[in-house]
Amino acid sequence: MLIRDHITDLLLATTLEAQRRGLIPDATLPPIIIERPQNPEHGDFATSLPLKLARTMKLRPMDIAQHMVAFIPECPEISHVEVAPPGFINFTLASSWLQEQVNNIIEAGSRFGSNSRNNGKRIQVEFVSVNPTGPIHVGHARGAVMGSSLSSILETTGYEVNREYYINDAGNQMDLFFRSLLFFQHLNF
Repeated sequence: MLIRDHITDLLLATTLEAQRRGLIPDATLPPIIIERPQNPEHGDFATSLPLKLARTMKLRPMDIAQHMVAFIPECPEISHVEVAPPGFINFTLASSWLQEQVNNIIEAGSRFGSNSRNNGKRIQVEFVSVNPTGPIHVGHARGAVMGSSLSSILETTGYEVNREYYINDAGNQMDLFFRSLLFFQHLNF
């Protein structure tokens, strides 16, 4: 499980627990967004969920945040959770957990970063439409590399990728190109 997903699950559980205990009112929860703070001194991840809930719940964001943080359990991934004005919840990852991730990365080798989130989903990536009658330029190479790379990234997240590399080999330009080749063949170059 990705750390962002783990933090999202923690926040959902703590919000529901605070609501269950009557510390904050029941309300439909907006999507829980976990972001990287602009200032690294504010931790590794943060959420503004209490700010988003304040108007609906008719409570101060700082109070909502305090009630939510009270129910976040200790876990090996997170060393510190704090409430910051005007109503952010900041998370600092545990150094020991981060160090373990280095070993996990080494053990995973080339499989690192792969997951099965999108298993069963199919996607088609179309890239590079080269005109064989015109000049080839660096943009064609860049498009091929980007399309191939994007396809590989999608495969590591579980997609079944169908790569489509199109060559523009139909139409009037190709007919003229074919005729010119026939003409030059008859000249015996």
